[in-house]
Amino acid sequence: MSAPQTITLDSVVPGMEFGETVFGPIDRVDIVRYAGASGDFNPIHTDEEYARRTGAPTVFAMGMLPAGYLAHALSDWCGGPHRIRRFKVRFTTRVWPGDELLCVGRVTTIEGELVRLELEARRRGTGPDDIDIADEETAIVAEAEVAFGEGAWA
Repeated sequence: MSAPQTITLDSVVPGMEFGETVFGPIDRVDIVRYAGASGDFNPIHTDEEYARRTGAPTVFAMGMLPAGYLAHALSDWCGGPHRIRRFKVRFTTRVWPGDELLCVGRVTTIEGELVRLELEARRRGTGPDDIDIADEETAIVAEAEVAFGEGAWA
């Protein structure tokens, strides 16, 4: 886990990369807890037999769980959630029980007090026994806008 950083607009430059933040390994309890917190009780995420009947090799995390971890990393990199103005994600693969989630980010542009970033969350793990997948692959690609200055309650 990470902790919020104290950064200023003056310390941010295009191309700046934020250090890796790793969450997990994500386990079935995390998935069930997220189901309860989010209200997403789709059994494909929590019921092994149901997941197999639908063609999945096992249960897997709902996309918003790793997206939440990526938002947590973004918040910590940029000094807190009050600075986040926009957060847009695209899911690219499933996150399986036992996976770690590796989050990275890079500043793309700065316009006034608004900083734009590209983000990525990679699943890292062996995945289910029944499928052949890479040990690390991109699970989410994202974009964010973060505000600095007085308008951001800094």
